[in-house]
Amino acid sequence: MKQYGLTMAVCVLAALASPAWSVTELRRGDPAPAWSLKNLEGEAVKLEAMRDRIVVLVFGELFHDRSLQACRELEPIVRDLRLGGQNVEALLIVAQEAQAQDLRRRAVDAGVRFGVLHDPARQAFGAYQVAVMPSIVVIDKQGRIVHAVAGLLGRWADLVRDSLRYAAGQITAEQFGALFAAHPATAPSDNQVRAQRIAQLAKQLARRGMDDAAMEKYAEAIKLDADPPAPHVELGILHLKHRRLAAAEAEFRVVLNDRPAFTEALLGIAFVQVQRGGAELGLAERTVRGVLAANPSLPRAHYLLGLVQEQQGKAEDAAASFKKAAQFLLERTEPE
Repeated sequence: MKQYGLTMAVCVLAALASPAWSVTELRRGDPAPAWSLKNLEGEAVKLEAMRDRIVVLVFGELFHDRSLQACRELEPIVRDLRLGGQNVEALLIVAQEAQAQDLRRRAVDAGVRFGVLHDPARQAFGAYQVAVMPSIVVIDKQGRIVHAVAGLLGRWADLVRDSLRYAAGQITAEQFGALFAAHPATAPSDNQVRAQRIAQLAKQLARRGMDDAAMEKYAEAIKLDADPPAPHVELGILHLKHRRLAAAEAEFRVVLNDRPAFTEALLGIAFVQVQRGGAELGLAERTVRGVLAANPSLPRAHYLLGLVQEQQGKAEDAAASFKKAAQFLLERTEPE
């Protein structure tokens, strides 16, 4: 593959945007950032229209086991409040690039009973500074932050329940403060907070073309907190840019060891296989087709499939895949 093709493909992969891993600079009593997102029926949903109810936002993905676990464990908590006469709106916000019908199917298959909002541009993810999946934000009827929980650490469900009780007026601010102090394990550790900030710096360095400095910072963030997938994926993409295929593959494999269906890591592996060519083209094709089976409207997956087909000498098939990639990309970038 020519260097131009390599650069273009790495740019496509660099569009992989995964939340890093912590909520948030928001504090109790802050106004909740506004957003307007579409549900899976294509209807606009606005936070400002929910001032008559308590709102629980779960930031996650339908392919992410711990996001689904959060929904399952939150459902009875929310149901109990509703049975107690409280007006509670629970919503799962997802950023995965997929068509609404694909997300609806995943939600049904996963047994998600919350409303699902689609945030492919990461409007809400960015406004709430979400990084780890899942992150949970409780908002009161006045549109103020009650609390934000990053990840399923410690007794997170108890803290969310207490946050909802406080928002519902069932306990006082003093009681809530005492209960919150009893659950320090729910807060991100100092290392996690430091790792998040270092990874954010690494991303800024990479955007400015300072790749070596960015890679050093990603490695530093991973040393502090190796669990989140985003720094591994982003470091892998930088290795790809410089044709360090073994190093790139190692980063993607770290993610797949714990998250075997993580789309960004799967596509990263596929690109490594495309670069190696030969017998690995068949592996790359299987990987990409597996991703497309779950996410048939993913532009970068069609693009990678086109690269595979191009190397296989299937010019017409490659052209069709590149055309699909462009079509799906245009659909995502067209103004509403």
